[in-house]
Parts: sequence; structure tokens; C-alpha cells
Amino acid sequence: MITVEGISQITGLSREEVVHRSLISFIEIEIRLAEEDIADIRERYNVVSKEGLYEAIKSGKIMSHPAWEDYIVWKNKEKYIEDLKGQRQTSGDDI
Repeated sequence: MITVEGISQITGLSREEVVHRSLISFIEIEIRLAEEDIADIRERYNVVSKEGLYEAIKSGKIMSHPAWEDYIVWKNKEKYIEDLKGQRQTSGDDI
């Protein structure tokens, strides 16, 4: 089983530093995955922004289902990324 103490011993880093770096890595991975989800939606509908998707749905250029759900996902992913970046900045690591 992986433990903080085990990683601390192997790396010579303090327990706190191992936890801190782990959390920063987790945040970076989550941001990357959310950005990939947004990129998939962009590609699916050939739009640059969520506003572009919204307008394409409203004008009828894109079928509303499942585009509305994807629009909501896009908005939620952007908020998720923003919140994660806020946590990263709070940690003092603006990577």
C-alpha cells in the first residue's frame, strides 16, 4: 500500500511536502481532464466558445438535444477549473 510516510522516506521530503505536492498534482490532472472535456465539446459542435454553442442552439444550427446538456457541462467544467485554480493559487503554487 502506498503511504505518505513511505513516499516521504523514499524522497527525503517531509510528510507535509509530499501531501502538498500530491494535492497540486491532483489539481493539475483534474484541470487537464476538464479542459479535455471542453475540447471534446468544442470539436463535437465545431464551436470556439460556450457562447458560440449557445447561439448555435438558439438559432437552430445545432439540434438542442444533447447540445443543451453539453452546454451545461461546459459551463460546469469552466467553473470547476476556476475553483481548482483558485485552490492552487491559495496554496502558493501558481504553476
